[in-house]
Amino acid sequence: MLNNVVDGFDTAPAGVVRASVYVGDTCHDATQKSFVGVSTGAVGKQVELHVQAVQMLPDIETNYAINHLRYISYHDYYQLSLKNIGKGGSFNHLVSNAISNLKAVLIIPQSSSLNNNVNVFDDGLPQLMGHINNFDVLEGGVNVLMQDPRYTFQSFDNEFFHEFGVNGNQSPGLGSSLIDYKSWLNKPYYYVICSRVPMDQQNAYRSLQIKGTNSSLLTMDYLIFEIYEKSFSLDVISGDIEKFKLIEKKNL
Repeated sequence: MLNNVVDGFDTAPAGVVRASVYVGDTCHDATQKSFVGVSTGAVGKQVELHVQAVQMLPDIETNYAINHLRYISYHDYYQLSLKNIGKGGSFNHLVSNAISNLKAVLIIPQSSSLNNNVNVFDDGLPQLMGHINNFDVLEGGVNVLMQDPRYTFQSFDNEFFHEFGVNGNQSPGLGSSLIDYKSWLNKPYYYVICSRVPMDQQNAYRSLQIKGTNSSLLTMDYLIFEIYEKSFSLDVISGDIEKFKLIEKKNL
Protein backbone atom coordinates (compact mmCIF):
# COMPACT_ATOMS: atom_id res chain seq x y z
CA MET A 1 0.00 0.00 0.00
CA LEU A 2 1.41 3.37 -1.05
CA ASN A 3 0.26 6.56 0.62
CA ASN A 4 1.50 9.93 1.86
CA VAL A 5 2.79 8.42 5.09
CA VAL A 6 5.66 6.76 3.19
CA ASP A 7 8.83 8.80 3.48
CA GLY A 8 9.26 11.13 0.53
CA PHE A 9 5.76 10.82 -0.89
CA ASP A 10 4.40 13.79 1.01
CA THR A 11 7.23 16.10 -0.13
CA ALA A 12 7.76 14.72 -3.63
CA PRO A 13 6.92 17.03 -6.56
CA ALA A 14 3.99 16.20 -8.80
CA GLY A 15 4.78 13.54 -11.36
CA VAL A 16 4.90 9.80 -11.80
CA VAL A 17 5.38 7.48 -8.83
CA ARG A 18 7.31 4.32 -9.69
CA ALA A 19 6.89 1.35 -7.35
CA SER A 20 7.81 -2.31 -7.44
CA VAL A 21 7.80 -5.35 -5.19
CA TYR A 22 10.61 -7.88 -5.22
CA VAL A 23 11.67 -10.87 -3.13
CA GLY A 24 15.30 -11.24 -2.12
CA ASP A 25 18.00 -8.59 -1.90
CA THR A 26 18.14 -7.54 -5.57
CA CYS A 27 15.94 -5.01 -7.34
CA HIS A 28 15.22 -6.13 -10.90
CA ASP A 29 13.73 -2.85 -12.14
CA ALA A 30 16.26 -1.25 -14.50
CA THR A 31 15.22 2.32 -13.62
CA GLN A 32 15.09 1.82 -9.88
CA LYS A 33 18.50 0.13 -9.83
CA SER A 34 20.08 3.50 -10.47
CA PHE A 35 18.49 5.03 -7.36
CA VAL A 36 20.76 5.36 -4.35
CA GLY A 37 20.18 2.65 -1.74
CA VAL A 38 17.69 0.69 -3.82
CA SER A 39 19.90 -1.82 -5.62
CA THR A 40 20.20 -4.08 -2.57
CA GLY A 41 17.91 -4.90 0.30
CA ALA A 42 18.18 -6.28 3.80
CA VAL A 43 16.76 -9.75 3.12
CA GLY A 44 18.77 -12.78 2.03
CA LYS A 45 19.15 -14.26 -1.42
CA GLN A 46 17.69 -17.66 -0.58
CA VAL A 47 13.91 -17.98 -0.52
CA GLU A 48 12.16 -21.24 0.39
CA LEU A 49 8.62 -22.29 -0.47
CA HIS A 50 6.99 -24.79 1.89
CA VAL A 51 3.96 -26.74 0.63
CA GLN A 52 2.00 -29.03 2.89
CA ALA A 53 1.71 -32.62 1.61
CA VAL A 54 -1.58 -34.44 2.25
CA GLN A 55 -2.08 -38.19 1.96
CA MET A 56 -5.69 -39.17 1.25
CA LEU A 57 -7.46 -42.29 2.37
CA PRO A 58 -8.00 -44.64 -0.60
CA ASP A 59 -11.79 -44.29 -0.73
CA ILE A 60 -11.59 -40.48 -0.50
CA GLU A 61 -8.91 -40.36 -3.19
CA THR A 62 -11.03 -42.53 -5.49
CA ASN A 63 -14.08 -40.33 -5.01
CA TYR A 64 -11.93 -37.23 -5.60
CA ALA A 65 -10.61 -38.67 -8.87
CA ILE A 66 -14.06 -39.70 -10.15
CA ASN A 67 -15.81 -36.45 -9.22
CA HIS A 68 -13.05 -34.12 -10.31
CA LEU A 69 -15.29 -31.64 -12.15
CA ARG A 70 -16.81 -28.84 -10.11
CA TYR A 71 -19.45 -26.48 -11.47
CA ILE A 72 -19.24 -22.98 -10.12
CA SER A 73 -21.64 -20.07 -10.61
CA TYR A 74 -21.46 -16.62 -9.06
CA HIS A 75 -22.86 -13.12 -9.45
CA ASP A 76 -20.88 -10.33 -11.05
CA TYR A 77 -21.70 -6.63 -11.44
CA TYR A 78 -21.65 -3.83 -13.98
CA GLN A 79 -21.75 -0.34 -12.46
CA LEU A 80 -23.18 2.48 -14.54
CA SER A 81 -24.72 5.86 -13.82
CA LEU A 82 -27.46 8.20 -15.01
CA LYS A 83 -26.66 11.81 -14.15
CA ASN A 84 -28.34 15.19 -13.73
CA ILE A 85 -32.03 14.33 -13.66
CA GLY A 86 -33.68 17.53 -12.48
CA LYS A 87 -36.59 18.03 -10.11
CA GLY A 88 -39.68 16.40 -11.62
CA GLY A 89 -37.66 15.26 -14.61
CA SER A 90 -38.57 12.04 -16.41
CA PHE A 91 -36.04 9.58 -17.78
CA ASN A 92 -36.12 6.55 -20.07
CA HIS A 93 -32.53 5.36 -20.07
CA LEU A 94 -31.03 2.51 -22.09
CA VAL A 95 -28.61 0.95 -19.62
CA SER A 96 -27.30 -1.83 -21.84
CA ASN A 97 -27.87 -2.93 -25.45
CA ALA A 98 -27.36 -6.62 -24.71
CA ILE A 99 -26.72 -8.59 -21.55
CA SER A 100 -27.32 -12.26 -20.78
CA ASN A 101 -28.01 -14.09 -17.52
CA LEU A 102 -29.25 -10.89 -15.92
CA LYS A 103 -30.43 -11.57 -12.37
CA ALA A 104 -31.34 -8.22 -10.91
CA VAL A 105 -30.92 -4.45 -11.08
CA LEU A 106 -30.13 -2.17 -8.14
CA ILE A 107 -30.60 1.60 -8.42
CA ILE A 108 -29.29 4.00 -5.76
CA PRO A 109 -30.46 7.62 -6.01
CA GLN A 110 -27.86 10.20 -4.97
CA SER A 111 -27.79 13.99 -5.02
CA SER A 112 -25.97 15.30 -8.09
CA SER A 113 -24.50 18.26 -6.21
CA LEU A 114 -23.28 16.15 -3.27
CA ASN A 115 -22.23 13.07 -5.20
CA ASN A 116 -18.87 14.21 -6.62
CA ASN A 117 -18.06 10.65 -7.72
CA VAL A 118 -18.43 9.33 -4.17
CA ASN A 119 -17.53 5.70 -3.69
CA VAL A 120 -20.84 3.99 -3.05
CA PHE A 121 -19.04 1.26 -1.08
CA ASP A 122 -17.76 3.89 1.38
CA ASP A 123 -21.07 5.63 1.93
CA GLY A 124 -23.55 3.31 0.27
CA LEU A 125 -26.57 5.37 1.26
CA PRO A 126 -29.09 6.87 -1.16
CA GLN A 127 -30.04 10.52 -1.06
CA LEU A 128 -32.54 11.51 1.62
CA MET A 129 -36.05 11.22 0.15
CA GLY A 130 -34.64 10.47 -3.32
CA HIS A 131 -37.80 8.71 -4.49
CA ILE A 132 -38.72 7.78 -8.06
CA ASN A 133 -42.29 7.79 -9.39
CA ASN A 134 -43.57 5.81 -12.38
CA PHE A 135 -40.56 3.55 -11.97
CA ASP A 136 -40.08 0.42 -14.06
CA VAL A 137 -37.38 -1.79 -15.55
CA LEU A 138 -37.66 -3.09 -19.10
CA GLU A 139 -35.76 -6.18 -20.23
CA GLY A 140 -35.81 -6.83 -23.96
CA GLY A 141 -38.47 -4.12 -24.24
CA VAL A 142 -40.81 -5.91 -21.80
CA ASN A 143 -41.79 -4.46 -18.43
CA VAL A 144 -40.43 -6.46 -15.51
CA LEU A 145 -42.84 -4.87 -13.03
CA MET A 146 -46.47 -3.98 -13.60
CA GLN A 147 -47.09 -1.06 -15.94
CA ASP A 148 -45.56 2.01 -14.25
CA PRO A 149 -46.23 0.89 -10.68
CA ARG A 150 -45.70 2.91 -7.54
CA TYR A 151 -42.54 1.36 -6.10
CA THR A 152 -42.93 1.31 -2.31
CA PHE A 153 -41.22 -0.36 0.63
CA GLN A 154 -43.54 -3.32 0.11
CA SER A 155 -42.26 -3.59 -3.47
CA PHE A 156 -38.67 -3.52 -2.21
CA ASP A 157 -39.55 -6.10 0.42
CA ASN A 158 -41.17 -8.42 -2.13
CA GLU A 159 -38.22 -8.18 -4.52
CA PHE A 160 -35.40 -8.43 -1.99
CA PHE A 161 -36.82 -10.51 0.85
CA HIS A 162 -36.79 -13.92 -0.82
CA GLU A 163 -33.69 -13.25 -2.92
CA PHE A 164 -30.96 -13.35 -0.27
CA GLY A 165 -32.57 -14.91 2.77
CA VAL A 166 -31.45 -18.42 3.73
CA ASN A 167 -34.04 -20.98 2.56
CA GLY A 168 -36.14 -18.20 1.07
CA ASN A 169 -35.77 -16.35 4.38
CA GLN A 170 -38.16 -18.84 5.97
CA SER A 171 -35.73 -20.45 8.44
CA PRO A 172 -36.27 -19.25 12.03
CA GLY A 173 -33.35 -17.22 13.37
CA LEU A 174 -31.88 -16.51 9.93
CA GLY A 175 -32.60 -13.41 7.91
CA SER A 176 -31.39 -11.27 5.05
CA SER A 177 -30.63 -8.11 7.06
CA LEU A 178 -33.34 -6.03 5.41
CA ILE A 179 -33.53 -2.36 6.26
CA ASP A 180 -36.70 -1.34 8.05
CA TYR A 181 -39.59 0.68 6.66
CA LYS A 182 -38.50 4.05 8.05
CA SER A 183 -34.93 3.60 6.85
CA TRP A 184 -36.08 2.77 3.32
CA LEU A 185 -38.60 5.61 3.29
CA ASN A 186 -35.87 8.10 4.20
CA LYS A 187 -33.21 6.68 1.88
CA PRO A 188 -34.74 4.32 -0.69
CA TYR A 189 -33.08 1.58 -2.75
CA TYR A 190 -34.72 0.28 -5.93
CA TYR A 191 -34.11 -3.43 -6.40
CA VAL A 192 -35.79 -5.47 -9.14
CA ILE A 193 -35.38 -9.20 -9.87
CA CYS A 194 -35.00 -9.85 -13.62
CA SER A 195 -34.55 -13.64 -13.66
CA ARG A 196 -38.20 -14.70 -13.50
CA VAL A 197 -38.18 -15.83 -17.13
CA PRO A 198 -37.62 -19.21 -18.88
CA MET A 199 -34.02 -20.41 -18.91
CA ASP A 200 -33.59 -19.98 -22.67
CA GLN A 201 -34.57 -16.33 -22.33
CA GLN A 202 -32.09 -15.85 -19.50
CA ASN A 203 -29.28 -17.04 -21.74
CA ALA A 204 -30.35 -14.77 -24.60
CA TYR A 205 -28.84 -11.31 -24.95
CA ARG A 206 -31.47 -8.69 -24.18
CA SER A 207 -31.49 -4.93 -23.74
CA LEU A 208 -32.00 -3.31 -20.34
CA GLN A 209 -33.54 0.08 -19.69
CA ILE A 210 -34.98 1.94 -16.73
CA LYS A 211 -37.56 4.68 -16.64
CA GLY A 212 -39.20 6.88 -14.06
CA THR A 213 -39.69 10.39 -12.75
CA ASN A 214 -37.51 12.15 -10.17
CA SER A 215 -39.90 13.09 -7.37
CA SER A 216 -37.13 14.69 -5.29
CA LEU A 217 -36.68 18.45 -5.03
CA LEU A 218 -33.00 18.01 -5.96
CA THR A 219 -31.18 17.19 -9.16
CA MET A 220 -30.33 13.51 -8.90
CA ASP A 221 -27.74 11.00 -10.11
CA TYR A 222 -28.67 7.32 -10.20
CA LEU A 223 -26.06 4.63 -9.60
CA ILE A 224 -27.08 1.50 -11.49
CA PHE A 225 -25.79 -1.99 -10.73
CA GLU A 226 -26.52 -4.75 -13.23
CA ILE A 227 -26.25 -8.08 -11.43
CA TYR A 228 -25.63 -11.04 -13.72
CA GLU A 229 -24.54 -14.64 -13.32
CA LYS A 230 -21.33 -16.20 -14.63
CA SER A 231 -20.61 -19.94 -14.62
CA PHE A 232 -17.75 -22.28 -15.41
CA SER A 233 -16.55 -25.81 -14.78
CA LEU A 234 -13.28 -26.45 -12.92
CA ASP A 235 -11.24 -29.64 -13.15
CA VAL A 236 -9.70 -29.85 -9.68
CA ILE A 237 -7.02 -32.28 -10.89
CA SER A 238 -5.76 -30.58 -14.05
CA GLY A 239 -6.89 -27.04 -13.21
CA ASP A 240 -8.68 -26.66 -16.56
CA ILE A 241 -11.47 -24.08 -16.62
CA GLU A 242 -14.27 -24.14 -19.16
CA LYS A 243 -17.24 -21.81 -19.49
CA PHE A 244 -20.67 -23.32 -19.89
CA LYS A 245 -24.18 -22.02 -20.32
CA LEU A 246 -26.66 -22.18 -17.48
CA ILE A 247 -29.12 -24.08 -19.66
CA GLU A 248 -26.71 -27.00 -19.70
CA LYS A 249 -27.09 -27.45 -15.94
CA LYS A 250 -30.30 -29.42 -16.52
CA ASN A 251 -28.31 -32.24 -18.14
CA LEU A 252 -25.35 -32.32 -15.72
